[in-house]
Amino acid sequence: MRNQLKGSFALLMAAGLVLAACGKGEGSSPATVAAGEGGSAGLRIAYVNIDTLTSQYQMWQDEADSLSIKQQNAEATIQAKGQSFAAQVQALQKKVQSNSISQQEFEQEQARLAQLQQNIEEFQARLSASLQEEYAAKLQAMTDTIKNFIDGYAKEKGFDLILCKSSGIDNVLYAKETFDVTSEVVNALNKRYKQKGKKTPAPAEEAKADADSAE
Repeated sequence: MRNQLKGSFALLMAAGLVLAACGKGEGSSPATVAAGEGGSAGLRIAYVNIDTLTSQYQMWQDEADSLSIKQQNAEATIQAKGQSFAAQVQALQKKVQSNSISQQEFEQEQARLAQLQQNIEEFQARLSASLQEEYAAKLQAMTDTIKNFIDGYAKEKGFDLILCKSSGIDNVLYAKETFDVTSEVVNALNKRYKQKGKKTPAPAEEAKADADSAE
């Protein structure tokens, strides 16, 4: 489940970076390409492998882990509520079969269970929407973080163009390895993340609190 979530997050991350962050870039030894007729000579071009970046950038790993744990906790909460509801339905059925419940009591219990089922469905919808909103917010924050880093680093290094390379979304059909600056990008991002201090949220506790407040 966690690997599936990370995989989905990686694909969206790559898409976001291609759209928002791949106009500028960074690297250590960018290749120099002579421009075509009518252009300026000596364009500084490189590319970043997004698959490698998302698998080695610690901030991305931390956020993916947090989302994965919250997703698992949410599913466990819904499952527990569903099992409790099923047990109550079964208990009512046994009372009916044994004639140990009056018609009025049956109707009251039936109405209560119907309301309980509706509450569970509404809770599941709210929880799902909350996770989707958080997922989108984290993706946007990650995209902005990398884009801002790339913009500043591109100006510092004097790059003209940085492309994104990915197994899912790829605007680089072919490039020599000398154009690949992924390692330097990842190292620089991880260094900055470590210097700023890694946040260590307690996702399990956060998810439980979200579940409790939604009931």
